[in-house]
Amino acid sequence: MQDQAHAERPLKIFYWAASLEDGTYRYRVEMPGNELRRLGHQVEASIRMSQAAREEADVIVGQRVCQPGAVRHWLTVCAELRARGGRTVYEVDDDLFSIEPRKNPLGLPFQHPDVQAAMKAAIRAADVCTVSTGPLAAVLRKHRPGADPATVVVVPNCVTRATLDVQRQRPIGWTTLYGWQGSSTHARDWLEARDAVATVLAEDRGTRLRFVGTHHLEGLPSAYGRPIGRIDFQPWTVDLGEHHRRVAEFDVTLAPLERTPFNRSKSALRVVESLALGVPVIASDVPAYRDWVEDGVTGFYARSTAQWVHAMRHLQDADARTEMGRAGRKAAAAWTIEGNIGRWLDAYRMPL
Repeated sequence: MQDQAHAERPLKIFYWAASLEDGTYRYRVEMPGNELRRLGHQVEASIRMSQAAREEADVIVGQRVCQPGAVRHWLTVCAELRARGGRTVYEVDDDLFSIEPRKNPLGLPFQHPDVQAAMKAAIRAADVCTVSTGPLAAVLRKHRPGADPATVVVVPNCVTRATLDVQRQRPIGWTTLYGWQGSSTHARDWLEARDAVATVLAEDRGTRLRFVGTHHLEGLPSAYGRPIGRIDFQPWTVDLGEHHRRVAEFDVTLAPLERTPFNRSKSALRVVESLALGVPVIASDVPAYRDWVEDGVTGFYARSTAQWVHAMRHLQDADARTEMGRAGRKAAAAWTIEGNIGRWLDAYRMPL
């Protein structure tokens, strides 16, 4: 698929990005854009719409276009490109219609009726939509009445091939380092594993816990907190290589996820990244992760506090972690951007 797509005329692709800093930009714009550029396509990205792109681009990708003013601009762009035979693609990586402000205050703006109406108009206007998961595709298809369902294309999040080669460096003197990564919007997800983590930290004073992105110390015994170095915290970094080096220090990745309508459409990116880095995963048994962790081979699913504790205890064995880490890297090798860029090109070149 990739070789055939590469043999066709190179495309001029412009990404109208929602941000040049956040994770959705890194994985949904920068990563595929870099690979497309390597294959000979002309790729640009900006948070501002380019007049040159409106006149010359074969494909304009609008990422998470949702504010009414921006959507009015998007509708004009869609009409212009359609008139000259170009293609517009609406790209989104989360179910913005299902954010619950009580659980995720940052999602409050997306719940405004004017914003929701604008998002629906932007989704309808695009020739094609790209999303990261099947459940999210189902959400967008509901907002494209009369459109061919095939024009909402699932393009899973990937890792770079180089991620598979990152060398793990384990801090000396630690029995097991459990790691969690996420933003403050995932506080309720963390609760799925919190009690189990507190139990295991209390059992073995050689264990450590690391939060990457934000920390959730509430509910953990204060005696095991940062004052004595049992728990530490590292902030987000926009440097993807540095992020991978930090995650590669984990012995075990904890991936708790609450069952909510919003989470139903989440991707398994943190799981795939960890597997690619050779880190076994303990994950909630939810649809978002079910196709990505092979239970007992690359990690474990946990459905209760007791199962979280059992899995964490099992992975205190270094040999078990090493074996699962090798299996995880082998599984994640199928999901590199280099091996899957044809999925993006197929979406951008889909016959309409």
